[in-house]
Amino acid sequence: MKTKYMFLSILILVACQRMESEQPVFIEENAERADSVWIFSIEAVKDDAQTKALDLVNEGTRLNAYWKSTETVAMYKDGTLLGSLSVTPGTGEKPTTATMSGSITASGLAENDALTLLFPRTDWDYTGQTGSLTGTNSIEEKYAYVTATVIIKSITGANVSTTEASFANEESIYRFSFRNGDSALAIKDFTLSAANGRLVQSRAYSGGWTSAYGPIDVTPASATSDPLYVSLRNESTATDSYSFVITGADDILYLASKTIPDIVLDAPGRFISAQNITATKASFDPHPSGEVNDPEEIL
Repeated sequence: MKTKYMFLSILILVACQRMESEQPVFIEENAERADSVWIFSIEAVKDDAQTKALDLVNEGTRLNAYWKSTETVAMYKDGTLLGSLSVTPGTGEKPTTATMSGSITASGLAENDALTLLFPRTDWDYTGQTGSLTGTNSIEEKYAYVTATVIIKSITGANVSTTEASFANEESIYRFSFRNGDSALAIKDFTLSAANGRLVQSRAYSGGWTSAYGPIDVTPASATSDPLYVSLRNESTATDSYSFVITGADDILYLASKTIPDIVLDAPGRFISAQNITATKASFDPHPSGEVNDPEEIL
């Protein structure tokens, strides 16, 4: 009998141990989202899609922009790059609408969160321009930045619904050409600086955008007298003066300047034609006068 009771005691002890090991583990609600994959599909809207694909229209007096299927849009939250979304353009030969979609790995997304979108690349930098509107190392490819902020409306499982993305241009596109006397000036390169000192070289994001200022160098693939296109973000809103130090095709140094009215600088997103700027051979006068052309808006 004593053996029987001992056996029962052992069974009870084992059962108690098993019950302890099988106690439920309580998981905090949504803890599985700590590093989850989220699925986005965001509609991009605007009158003229302000993206990097640029097209001269209206006999060269206006820049139209449209979406391309090869493009991607970077997404940030609170200064952190989360990933990129692919672009599916809308209908038409040059669509001005698009859907940005893809999967983003992130932690802690919630309704009403604000997400920042940046395009066309994550390294926001205006240096190294070639004066080209399209093609390799061109404004179209690298230097026509746009941003948008979207708000998360709802989350269903892994699917995230947001407000529409209404992009805004972050710079203006300038068209420059130069002359020396009565002749067009062929140039190898030029350096452009702004008197107000607010010409942006690059920007960084850490919860908000901050700018680094300085001159912009423009070096075309070969010496040319054709107009050169330059993407410039000038954060001054007062009338400014651009100074040019030019290396001519003849290897002679030329100087030029151009007054930029405040109406041009009051907001980015313009197409500004400044052609036939007078350039003179470098002398003791570093600021030769230049004509002021009327600005032409891109948007």
